[in-house]
Amino acid sequence: MRVRILLLSLLLSTTLDAQLFRPTSPSLIAADSVYSGLIGSSVSDISGLGDTLWLGSGHGLSATFDGGESFVGFSRRFSNLGQGGVSALAVWGDTIWVAMGFDTTTAIGDLKAGGGISRSVDAGATWTFLGQPMDSLRMIFSDGDSSYAKYSEMVVFGQEILAVDVVTEVQNITYDLAFDGTRLWATSFGGGLRVSHDLGDTWERVMLPWDNMDRLDSLNVKMLEADILDDPVYYAHDPLIHFNHIAFAVKAWGDTVWVGTSGGINRSLDGGSTWDHFTFRNSNIPGNWVIALNRQILVDGSERIWASTNSTSAGDATGLSFFEEVTGAWRTPFLDYRIWNIASDANTIYAATDQGLWKSKDALHFILLPKFHNEDYSEQIYSDAVYSVLVNEDGSVWVGTGDGLAVSYNDGLTWNISKARSHAVDDEYFAYPNPFTPRYNKVLNGEGNLIIRFQANSGNNISITIYDFAMHRVRELISDSPATLSGPQERTWNGRNEAGYYVANGTYFIQIEIASEIHWTKVMVIN
Repeated sequence: MRVRILLLSLLLSTTLDAQLFRPTSPSLIAADSVYSGLIGSSVSDISGLGDTLWLGSGHGLSATFDGGESFVGFSRRFSNLGQGGVSALAVWGDTIWVAMGFDTTTAIGDLKAGGGISRSVDAGATWTFLGQPMDSLRMIFSDGDSSYAKYSEMVVFGQEILAVDVVTEVQNITYDLAFDGTRLWATSFGGGLRVSHDLGDTWERVMLPWDNMDRLDSLNVKMLEADILDDPVYYAHDPLIHFNHIAFAVKAWGDTVWVGTSGGINRSLDGGSTWDHFTFRNSNIPGNWVIALNRQILVDGSERIWASTNSTSAGDATGLSFFEEVTGAWRTPFLDYRIWNIASDANTIYAATDQGLWKSKDALHFILLPKFHNEDYSEQIYSDAVYSVLVNEDGSVWVGTGDGLAVSYNDGLTWNISKARSHAVDDEYFAYPNPFTPRYNKVLNGEGNLIIRFQANSGNNISITIYDFAMHRVRELISDSPATLSGPQERTWNGRNEAGYYVANGTYFIQIEIASEIHWTKVMVIN
């Protein structure tokens, strides 16, 4: 019981973070207009194929239709999307599903809420808002009194099972979507696993094994018939009782479905009827809290299923595991890193973590890739954390971070960087993020960064100085340092003064002197 209470507390408290398992920004707030460029620099989802890719962030949805040469942003105001930031994406040709989520204040504190799912069948030209998958609110009338129904019934292999009715968006955010060519699958905290047979217009709940069951099939349900009748509440479809009913990750193709939950990993080979249930107690996965899945098809045509698992403080651990189709067994080659996302081609596996992007060629030994920057260092990614990764059909690697998108066409040797810009298009001298919180914004190598952008020509002497509101000098970043290249470039400030201490809250002015020409910009610091 102590373990169950501890895990439940952990699950509920984690939802107070920026975005559970897919962090994007301090708050999930959608942009209010459509414009060119990335709609948000913190890229938490990447999906698609070829020149057309879709990118989710805490500020909304972006797309590129030319392999990253340009981007367009989609907003709630003009694109009929749901409220908040992107929490899940699924792409099938020109059909795109995007789930949104947002922060909401309740009597027990700030929680996450599902902002609904939208669908486009014409590559984003038009959108249909489908709403958040949930159940109907029903009234019960008895002896002249009325009350809200807590349960409805679902039939599992001929047996009637109670199912908690989820009738609110709060704690019902969609964390993952998958389309298998016929069925659309969705996972959520409160709503569990659901499936749609009509592209998301309507939804059905899907029963997964109870926590202590290794398999859900007709024989096991038949054997439990007396127990279910004796204690229907315990055997209900209820995420507050069974952690394996709290769903986070899903992959689906044909009749094969893999689902990651707070209670392990589930596999169905018949479209979601019967399930095998893998846990750290009955297999070689390190932990039961599964937040990401990946399907890797090897050169010989065999498959590996990769899973990112987190510890639940019940004797398990955090790490990366894979299931080999050939052996039918799990192996765990990579431990002690929280992995947000996994991507692969036939020869290579990538793991996106808080410490950066890891890569393996043999599925057993992983190396940490260097930090991301343009070849000439004119722009780089200021983020230790990598939240999403995709290997495209041409072999290019697309990486979503807390500070933009990095793309490599040569196996990670060099990178192209793209970021969202909040300044005017013709503004050549600016600083971001603004306001700036030194301990949390653009953290690279453990230190926050304010990015100061400017234009200069090669050989120009550059001086950058920070002043407080009273125009006292706070920090001289560089003094008469010659530029090594021409065009846009950047320097950073960590929010500390000359003595190495964080500066106080307030407005700070940044003097940028280039070849004796002075430019000014300002920033608000909030610690």
